[in-house]
Amino acid sequence: MTSGKLFALALAASFGIPAAAQFPASPLESLKGVALSPERLPDGRPNLTGFWVPPGGLLDVYRGPSGVTGLPVGPNNVPTMRRDIPEMKSPYKEQYEQLVAKAAAAELRDSAALCLPPGMPAMMGAIYGIEILQTPNITAITSEWQAFTRRIWMDLKEHPPTEELDDTYAGHSIGDWEGDTLVVDTVGIREDVPLDRSRIPHSTKVRLVERFTQFSPGVLVNEITIEDPEVFVTPWKYRYVYIYKPALRLREYVCLENNRNVGPDGKAVFE
Repeated sequence: MTSGKLFALALAASFGIPAAAQFPASPLESLKGVALSPERLPDGRPNLTGFWVPPGGLLDVYRGPSGVTGLPVGPNNVPTMRRDIPEMKSPYKEQYEQLVAKAAAAELRDSAALCLPPGMPAMMGAIYGIEILQTPNITAITSEWQAFTRRIWMDLKEHPPTEELDDTYAGHSIGDWEGDTLVVDTVGIREDVPLDRSRIPHSTKVRLVERFTQFSPGVLVNEITIEDPEVFVTPWKYRYVYIYKPALRLREYVCLENNRNVGPDGKAVFE
């Protein structure tokens, strides 16, 4: 896929769809008839391999005969700022309030226009869906949006020492099973990678714990807990819900190709 109009779709997916559509209170009630086969791998673990999309998202509701159909976006590409977050400490609280003020004045733009990776945990929003591949030692999750992949190391019990860990967009993730729930612990996320599209900041001490559980065949819930003692007074918890789409496959997404949001000087251009 190319950027151009697709970047506009990404913005629409992340900002134009109501929160209730992204995080349904009762996902099992509205997702009947979705099938996942086989439900378990030969080793008995739940089978998460396949393509997953959020209910009400672009690849669930707005899918036409030729693929994804567009949603209207505002002329300024102004992100919707989240207010459902725990109390923040200084100076992060003041930093975020400045961003909120800029958004209200239509002066805040989306840095994804420069084709930077979404990073963690924003990539788990699954704007164009995510593909999960399981092996005994690695669980790989790829977001079609920005063609970004993270790897969860199933054969490691601990993270490398802090002094040996290179901070990255995806961070360093290790996973283990608690019954039928995949628990993923992530550290080492770059400090310049915001926690979501409204640019919520974090420190180098941020830690993510995800719990992936299939509450019914074809319905996957990712419960995320974000702990950052430098930024938040209490942990921040929320969830993503995905449904299995066996007919869909991961497609190529090349943000830099025909990207109308970057000018000749390499700076962001917004229409």
